[in-house]
Amino acid sequence: MSEIYDAVVIGGGVVGAATAFNLKKLGCDRVLLLERAETCSGGTAKSCAIIRTHYSIATNTELAVRSLETFSNFREALGDADADCGWVNSGYLILAPEGDIAENLTANLAMQAGVGAETRPISREEATELHPHLALDDIAAIGYEPRSGYADPYQTTQSYIRAAIGLGVEVKRFSAALGLVCENNRVIGVETSSGTIAAGSVVAAIGPWSHALADWTGLDLSLEISRHIVVTFGAAEPYGRTLPIVKDLTTVNKMYFRPATDGAVLVGTGDHGDPIETPGEADATVDMEFIAHQGAQLAHRMPSFADGEFKRSWTGPYDITPDWNPVLGPAPGFDGLHLAYGFSGHGFKLAPAVGRVLAQGVLGMEADIEISAYSLARFATGELLVGSYGIGSIS
Repeated sequence: MSEIYDAVVIGGGVVGAATAFNLKKLGCDRVLLLERAETCSGGTAKSCAIIRTHYSIATNTELAVRSLETFSNFREALGDADADCGWVNSGYLILAPEGDIAENLTANLAMQAGVGAETRPISREEATELHPHLALDDIAAIGYEPRSGYADPYQTTQSYIRAAIGLGVEVKRFSAALGLVCENNRVIGVETSSGTIAAGSVVAAIGPWSHALADWTGLDLSLEISRHIVVTFGAAEPYGRTLPIVKDLTTVNKMYFRPATDGAVLVGTGDHGDPIETPGEADATVDMEFIAHQGAQLAHRMPSFADGEFKRSWTGPYDITPDWNPVLGPAPGFDGLHLAYGFSGHGFKLAPAVGRVLAQGVLGMEADIEISAYSLARFATGELLVGSYGIGSIS
Protein backbone atom coordinates (compact mmCIF):
# COMPACT_ATOMS: atom_id res chain seq x y z
CA MET A 1 0.00 0.00 0.00
CA SER A 2 1.69 3.11 -1.27
CA GLU A 3 -0.38 5.71 0.63
CA ILE A 4 -0.82 5.72 4.41
CA TYR A 5 -3.34 7.75 6.41
CA ASP A 6 -4.36 7.83 10.04
CA ALA A 7 -8.01 8.09 9.00
CA VAL A 8 -9.86 7.72 5.72
CA VAL A 9 -13.42 9.02 5.37
CA ILE A 10 -15.39 7.47 2.51
CA GLY A 11 -18.10 9.75 1.16
CA GLY A 12 -17.95 13.39 0.09
CA GLY A 13 -21.41 14.45 1.25
CA VAL A 14 -22.05 16.71 4.20
CA VAL A 15 -21.58 14.01 6.87
CA GLY A 16 -18.29 12.82 5.40
CA ALA A 17 -17.05 16.38 4.92
CA ALA A 18 -17.96 17.35 8.49
CA THR A 19 -16.27 14.21 9.84
CA ALA A 20 -13.05 14.79 7.92
CA PHE A 21 -12.97 18.43 9.06
CA ASN A 22 -13.48 17.48 12.70
CA LEU A 23 -10.93 14.66 12.61
CA LYS A 24 -8.26 17.12 11.54
CA LYS A 25 -9.46 19.87 13.86
CA LEU A 26 -9.31 17.45 16.82
CA GLY A 27 -5.72 16.47 16.09
CA CYS A 28 -5.73 13.55 13.67
CA ASP A 29 -2.53 13.82 11.63
CA ARG A 30 -3.12 12.46 8.12
CA VAL A 31 -6.77 12.52 7.05
CA LEU A 32 -8.14 11.61 3.62
CA LEU A 33 -11.64 12.29 2.28
CA LEU A 34 -12.47 9.85 -0.50
CA GLU A 35 -15.31 10.47 -3.00
CA ARG A 36 -16.34 8.31 -5.97
CA ALA A 37 -17.46 11.33 -8.04
CA GLU A 38 -17.54 15.05 -7.38
CA THR A 39 -18.08 16.10 -3.77
CA CYS A 40 -21.71 16.79 -2.82
CA SER A 41 -23.02 14.88 -5.84
CA GLY A 42 -25.11 12.28 -3.97
CA GLY A 43 -27.94 12.46 -1.45
CA THR A 44 -26.76 15.70 0.15
CA ALA A 45 -27.19 17.58 -3.11
CA LYS A 46 -30.93 16.77 -3.12
CA SER A 47 -31.53 17.74 0.52
CA CYS A 48 -34.15 20.37 1.38
CA ALA A 49 -31.68 21.46 4.07
CA ILE A 50 -34.19 22.21 6.82
CA ILE A 51 -32.61 22.75 10.22
CA ARG A 52 -34.87 22.16 13.22
CA THR A 53 -34.56 20.70 16.70
CA HIS A 54 -38.01 19.12 17.01
CA TYR A 55 -37.69 15.40 17.70
CA SER A 56 -39.27 12.96 20.09
CA ILE A 57 -35.94 11.23 20.81
CA ALA A 58 -33.81 13.29 23.18
CA THR A 59 -30.41 12.50 21.64
CA ASN A 60 -31.70 13.56 18.21
CA THR A 61 -32.63 16.93 19.69
CA GLU A 62 -29.23 17.19 21.41
CA LEU A 63 -27.45 16.55 18.11
CA ALA A 64 -29.76 19.00 16.34
CA VAL A 65 -29.16 21.73 18.96
CA ARG A 66 -25.38 21.38 18.57
CA SER A 67 -25.73 21.43 14.79
CA LEU A 68 -27.95 24.51 14.87
CA GLU A 69 -25.24 26.32 16.81
CA THR A 70 -22.82 25.53 13.98
CA PHE A 71 -25.16 26.54 11.16
CA SER A 72 -26.07 29.83 12.80
CA ASN A 73 -22.40 30.66 13.53
CA PHE A 74 -20.90 28.94 10.52
CA ARG A 75 -17.82 31.05 9.79
CA GLU A 76 -16.73 30.98 13.43
CA ALA A 77 -17.38 27.25 13.76
CA LEU A 78 -15.26 26.44 10.71
CA GLY A 79 -12.63 29.08 11.39
CA ASP A 80 -12.96 30.30 7.81
CA ALA A 81 -14.04 33.85 7.00
CA ASP A 82 -15.23 32.70 3.56
CA ALA A 83 -17.36 29.79 4.83
CA ASP A 84 -21.03 30.10 3.84
CA CYS A 85 -23.81 27.62 4.47
CA GLY A 86 -26.56 29.79 3.00
CA TRP A 87 -28.16 30.11 6.42
CA VAL A 88 -31.64 31.66 6.66
CA ASN A 89 -33.11 32.04 10.17
CA SER A 90 -36.79 31.65 9.30
CA GLY A 91 -38.10 29.87 12.38
CA TYR A 92 -40.03 26.59 12.40
CA LEU A 93 -43.67 25.76 13.15
CA ILE A 94 -45.00 22.26 13.77
CA LEU A 95 -48.76 21.75 13.61
CA ALA A 96 -50.75 18.94 15.23
CA PRO A 97 -54.43 17.92 15.04
CA GLU A 98 -56.60 17.07 18.04
CA GLY A 99 -55.77 13.82 19.84
CA ASP A 100 -52.63 11.80 20.54
CA ILE A 101 -50.46 13.73 18.11
CA ALA A 102 -51.21 17.04 19.85
CA GLU A 103 -50.52 15.47 23.25
CA ASN A 104 -47.21 14.02 22.00
CA LEU A 105 -46.26 17.37 20.50
CA THR A 106 -46.81 19.18 23.80
CA ALA A 107 -44.81 16.58 25.74
CA ASN A 108 -42.00 16.68 23.19
CA LEU A 109 -41.69 20.45 23.44
CA ALA A 110 -41.01 20.10 27.17
CA MET A 111 -38.44 17.35 26.56
CA GLN A 112 -36.67 19.39 23.89
CA ALA A 113 -36.45 22.45 26.10
CA GLY A 114 -34.92 20.22 28.77
CA VAL A 115 -31.99 19.31 26.51
CA GLY A 116 -31.27 22.82 25.27
CA ALA A 117 -33.68 23.54 22.42
CA GLU A 118 -35.27 26.97 22.22
CA THR A 119 -38.85 25.90 21.60
CA ARG A 120 -42.28 26.54 23.05
CA PRO A 121 -46.01 26.04 22.43
CA ILE A 122 -47.82 28.97 20.83
CA SER A 123 -51.43 29.84 20.05
CA ARG A 124 -53.04 29.84 16.62
CA GLU A 125 -53.22 33.63 16.82
CA GLU A 126 -49.48 33.93 17.43
CA ALA A 127 -48.76 31.44 14.64
CA THR A 128 -50.75 33.47 12.12
CA GLU A 129 -48.91 36.60 13.18
CA LEU A 130 -45.67 34.79 12.35
CA HIS A 131 -47.05 33.26 9.14
CA PRO A 132 -50.11 35.18 7.84
CA HIS A 133 -50.79 32.70 5.00
CA LEU A 134 -51.77 29.88 7.38
CA ALA A 135 -55.29 28.59 8.01
CA LEU A 136 -55.28 26.83 11.39
CA ASP A 137 -58.91 26.04 12.30
CA ASP A 138 -58.18 22.30 12.40
CA ILE A 139 -55.01 22.63 14.50
CA ALA A 140 -54.99 21.80 18.23
CA ALA A 141 -51.34 22.30 19.16
CA ILE A 142 -48.45 24.27 17.66
CA GLY A 143 -44.77 24.28 18.49
CA TYR A 144 -42.45 27.11 17.53
CA GLU A 145 -38.65 27.30 17.23
CA PRO A 146 -37.52 30.89 16.60
CA ARG A 147 -33.86 30.01 15.97
CA SER A 148 -34.39 27.30 13.33
CA GLY A 149 -34.22 27.75 9.58
CA TYR A 150 -32.77 26.34 6.40
CA ALA A 151 -29.50 26.40 4.49
CA ASP A 152 -27.86 25.45 1.19
CA PRO A 153 -26.56 21.87 1.10
CA TYR A 154 -23.98 22.46 -1.64
CA GLN A 155 -22.51 25.58 -0.06
CA THR A 156 -22.41 23.89 3.33
CA THR A 157 -20.58 20.81 2.08
CA GLN A 158 -18.08 22.70 -0.04
CA SER A 159 -17.35 25.08 2.83
CA TYR A 160 -16.59 22.12 5.10
CA ILE A 161 -14.31 20.67 2.46
CA ARG A 162 -12.48 23.95 1.86
CA ALA A 163 -12.01 24.43 5.61
CA ALA A 164 -10.80 20.84 5.95
CA ILE A 165 -8.27 21.30 3.15
CA GLY A 166 -7.12 24.49 4.86
CA LEU A 167 -6.36 22.42 7.96
CA GLY A 168 -4.44 19.84 5.93
CA VAL A 169 -7.05 17.22 4.96
CA GLU A 170 -6.40 15.59 1.59
CA VAL A 171 -9.32 15.06 -0.79
CA LYS A 172 -9.47 12.49 -3.58
CA ARG A 173 -12.37 13.06 -5.97
CA PHE A 174 -13.37 10.53 -8.65
CA SER A 175 -11.72 7.76 -6.64
CA ALA A 176 -14.30 5.13 -5.76
CA ALA A 177 -13.98 2.85 -2.74
CA LEU A 178 -14.19 -0.73 -4.01
CA GLY A 179 -13.64 -2.66 -0.77
CA LEU A 180 -11.91 -2.81 2.58
CA VAL A 181 -8.54 -4.30 3.44
CA CYS A 182 -8.78 -6.39 6.61
CA GLU A 183 -6.27 -8.20 8.81
CA ASN A 184 -7.38 -10.30 11.81
CA ASN A 185 -10.83 -8.65 11.91
CA ARG A 186 -9.32 -5.19 11.76
CA VAL A 187 -9.81 -2.79 8.86
CA ILE A 188 -6.39 -1.51 7.79
CA GLY A 189 -7.13 0.08 4.44
CA VAL A 190 -9.38 0.76 1.50
CA GLU A 191 -9.28 -0.64 -2.01
CA THR A 192 -10.01 2.17 -4.44
CA SER A 193 -10.27 2.67 -8.18
CA SER A 194 -6.92 4.45 -8.00
CA GLY A 195 -5.09 1.95 -5.78
CA THR A 196 -4.94 0.59 -2.26
CA ILE A 197 -4.74 3.02 0.65
CA ALA A 198 -3.62 2.11 4.16
CA ALA A 199 -5.64 3.55 7.05
CA GLY A 200 -5.50 3.45 10.81
CA SER A 201 -9.29 3.95 10.84
CA VAL A 202 -12.01 4.12 8.20
CA VAL A 203 -15.29 6.03 8.44
CA ALA A 204 -17.95 4.95 5.94
CA ALA A 205 -20.32 7.88 5.34
CA ILE A 206 -21.87 6.86 2.03
CA GLY A 207 -25.55 7.16 2.95
CA PRO A 208 -27.85 5.55 0.38
CA TRP A 209 -24.84 3.79 -1.18
CA SER A 210 -24.14 1.92 2.07
CA HIS A 211 -25.32 -1.41 0.65
CA ALA A 212 -21.75 -1.68 -0.63
CA LEU A 213 -20.71 -2.08 3.02
CA ALA A 214 -22.80 -5.22 3.27
CA ASP A 215 -20.94 -6.64 0.28
CA TRP A 216 -17.57 -5.71 1.79
CA THR A 217 -18.25 -6.93 5.34
CA GLY A 218 -21.16 -9.35 5.26
CA LEU A 219 -22.95 -7.23 7.88
CA ASP A 220 -26.74 -7.04 7.91
CA LEU A 221 -27.20 -3.28 7.73
CA SER A 222 -31.02 -3.28 8.14
CA LEU A 223 -31.20 -0.65 5.42
CA GLU A 224 -33.81 0.34 2.85
CA ILE A 225 -33.53 2.93 0.08
CA SER A 226 -36.45 5.05 -1.05
CA ARG A 227 -37.15 7.83 -3.52
CA HIS A 228 -38.50 11.09 -2.14
CA ILE A 229 -40.16 13.80 -4.19
CA VAL A 230 -39.89 17.55 -3.72
CA VAL A 231 -42.05 20.05 -5.61
CA THR A 232 -42.26 23.83 -5.68
CA PHE A 233 -45.29 26.04 -6.23
CA GLY A 234 -45.75 29.73 -6.90
CA ALA A 235 -48.69 32.03 -6.14
CA ALA A 236 -49.73 35.51 -7.17
CA GLU A 237 -47.56 37.08 -4.50
CA PRO A 238 -43.94 36.00 -3.92
CA TYR A 239 -43.51 33.71 -0.92
CA GLY A 240 -41.27 35.43 1.63
CA ARG A 241 -37.86 33.83 2.19
CA THR A 242 -38.05 34.35 5.98
CA LEU A 243 -41.52 32.88 6.51
CA PRO A 244 -41.31 30.04 9.04
CA ILE A 245 -40.87 26.47 7.87
CA VAL A 246 -44.08 24.49 8.51
CA LYS A 247 -44.42 20.81 9.41
CA ASP A 248 -48.06 19.68 9.07
CA LEU A 249 -48.82 16.56 11.11
CA THR A 250 -52.47 16.59 10.00
CA THR A 251 -51.35 15.12 6.66
CA VAL A 252 -50.82 11.39 6.18
CA ASN A 253 -47.53 11.96 4.34
CA LYS A 254 -46.26 14.39 7.05
CA MET A 255 -45.97 17.26 4.58
CA TYR A 256 -43.57 20.12 5.22
CA PHE A 257 -42.94 23.34 3.33
CA ARG A 258 -40.46 26.18 3.37
CA PRO A 259 -39.43 29.17 1.24
CA ALA A 260 -37.66 28.30 -2.00
CA THR A 261 -35.87 30.46 -4.56
CA ASP A 262 -37.64 32.92 -6.85
CA GLY A 263 -40.52 33.55 -4.43
CA ALA A 264 -41.81 29.96 -4.58
CA VAL A 265 -42.61 27.52 -1.77
CA LEU A 266 -40.85 24.14 -1.54
CA VAL A 267 -43.00 21.16 -0.47
CA GLY A 268 -41.80 17.74 0.67
CA THR A 269 -42.96 14.72 2.67
CA GLY A 270 -41.74 12.89 5.75
CA ASP A 271 -43.19 9.49 4.84
CA HIS A 272 -41.55 6.36 3.44
CA GLY A 273 -41.51 7.44 -0.19
CA ASP A 274 -41.15 4.96 -3.07
CA PRO A 275 -38.95 1.90 -2.34
CA ILE A 276 -36.03 1.43 -4.76
CA GLU A 277 -33.18 -1.07 -4.93
CA THR A 278 -30.33 1.39 -5.48
CA PRO A 279 -29.94 5.18 -5.38
CA GLY A 280 -29.36 5.15 -9.13
CA GLU A 281 -32.97 4.08 -9.60
CA ALA A 282 -34.28 7.36 -8.15
CA ASP A 283 -36.20 8.26 -11.31
CA ALA A 284 -36.72 12.02 -11.60
CA THR A 285 -40.18 11.58 -13.15
CA VAL A 286 -42.97 12.86 -10.91
CA ASP A 287 -46.58 11.79 -11.39
CA MET A 288 -49.02 14.67 -11.91
CA GLU A 289 -51.42 13.00 -9.46
CA PHE A 290 -48.79 13.42 -6.72
CA ILE A 291 -48.24 17.06 -7.66
CA ALA A 292 -51.99 17.70 -7.55
CA HIS A 293 -52.25 15.98 -4.14
CA GLN A 294 -49.46 18.07 -2.66
CA GLY A 295 -50.94 21.20 -4.20
CA ALA A 296 -54.31 20.45 -2.61
CA GLN A 297 -52.76 19.86 0.82
CA LEU A 298 -50.79 23.08 0.50
CA ALA A 299 -53.91 25.03 -0.51
CA HIS A 300 -55.81 23.65 2.49
CA ARG A 301 -53.10 24.95 4.81
CA MET A 302 -52.52 28.16 2.85
CA PRO A 303 -55.64 29.29 0.95
CA SER A 304 -53.55 31.85 -0.94
CA PHE A 305 -52.17 28.86 -2.89
CA ALA A 306 -55.63 27.68 -4.03
CA ASP A 307 -54.61 28.73 -7.54
CA GLY A 308 -50.93 27.97 -7.00
CA GLU A 309 -48.81 27.19 -10.03
CA PHE A 310 -46.56 24.13 -10.14
CA LYS A 311 -42.98 25.26 -10.80
CA ARG A 312 -40.57 22.33 -10.69
CA SER A 313 -39.79 19.01 -9.02
CA TRP A 314 -36.87 16.76 -8.18
CA THR A 315 -36.24 13.47 -6.43
CA GLY A 316 -33.58 12.23 -4.06
CA PRO A 317 -32.73 9.04 -2.15
CA TYR A 318 -33.32 8.36 1.55
CA ASP A 319 -31.33 5.68 3.40
CA ILE A 320 -33.86 4.33 5.91
CA THR A 321 -33.39 2.08 8.95
CA PRO A 322 -36.23 0.18 10.71
CA ASP A 323 -36.62 2.93 13.34
CA TRP A 324 -35.86 5.85 11.02
CA ASN A 325 -32.73 6.81 12.94
CA PRO A 326 -29.09 6.57 11.88
CA VAL A 327 -26.46 3.96 12.59
CA LEU A 328 -23.42 5.65 14.10
CA GLY A 329 -20.17 4.41 15.58
CA PRO A 330 -17.97 1.28 15.47
CA ALA A 331 -18.94 -1.60 13.19
CA PRO A 332 -19.40 -4.85 15.13
CA GLY A 333 -16.68 -7.37 14.34
CA PHE A 334 -14.50 -4.93 12.39
CA ASP A 335 -12.08 -2.95 14.52
CA GLY A 336 -11.14 0.34 12.92
CA LEU A 337 -14.36 0.67 10.89
CA HIS A 338 -16.89 3.35 11.88
CA LEU A 339 -20.38 3.64 10.42
CA ALA A 340 -22.54 6.64 9.53
CA TYR A 341 -25.62 5.74 7.48
CA GLY A 342 -29.39 5.36 7.67
CA PHE A 343 -30.12 9.01 8.39
CA SER A 344 -33.67 8.61 7.10
CA GLY A 345 -34.02 12.27 6.20
CA HIS A 346 -32.17 13.67 9.24
CA GLY A 347 -28.65 13.74 7.80
CA PHE A 348 -28.16 17.35 6.79
CA LYS A 349 -29.61 18.92 9.92
CA LEU A 350 -27.53 16.66 12.21
CA ALA A 351 -24.30 16.63 10.18
CA PRO A 352 -22.20 19.19 12.10
CA ALA A 353 -22.71 17.43 15.45
CA VAL A 354 -22.53 13.94 13.96
CA GLY A 355 -19.24 14.77 12.22
CA ARG A 356 -17.77 15.88 15.54
CA VAL A 357 -18.93 12.92 17.66
CA LEU A 358 -17.82 10.46 14.97
CA ALA A 359 -14.38 12.07 14.92
CA GLN A 360 -14.22 11.93 18.70
CA GLY A 361 -15.06 8.21 18.59
CA VAL A 362 -12.39 7.49 15.98
CA LEU A 363 -9.80 9.31 18.11
CA GLY A 364 -10.82 7.59 21.35
CA MET A 365 -12.02 10.85 22.91
CA GLU A 366 -15.03 11.36 25.14
CA ALA A 367 -17.90 12.39 22.89
CA ASP A 368 -19.89 15.59 23.35
CA ILE A 369 -23.06 13.48 23.07
CA GLU A 370 -23.35 9.79 23.88
CA ILE A 371 -24.24 7.91 20.67
CA SER A 372 -24.07 4.26 21.76
CA ALA A 373 -27.87 3.99 21.32
CA TYR A 374 -27.29 4.45 17.56
CA SER A 375 -25.28 1.23 17.32
CA LEU A 376 -26.06 -1.24 14.55
CA ALA A 377 -26.57 -3.89 17.26
CA ARG A 378 -29.89 -2.33 18.33
CA PHE A 379 -31.73 -3.96 15.44
CA ALA A 380 -30.70 -7.44 16.63
CA THR A 381 -31.47 -6.73 20.31
CA GLY A 382 -34.74 -4.93 19.67
CA GLU A 383 -33.63 -1.72 21.40
CA LEU A 384 -34.94 0.52 18.65
CA LEU A 385 -35.07 4.32 18.80
CA VAL A 386 -38.78 4.65 18.22
CA GLY A 387 -40.26 8.13 18.07
CA SER A 388 -43.69 9.14 19.33
CA TYR A 389 -44.97 10.23 15.90
CA GLY A 390 -44.68 6.79 14.31
CA ILE A 391 -42.70 5.90 11.22
CA GLY A 392 -41.34 8.89 9.35
CA SER A 393 -38.60 11.48 9.32
CA ILE A 394 -39.99 13.54 12.22
CA SER A 395 -38.82 10.74 14.62
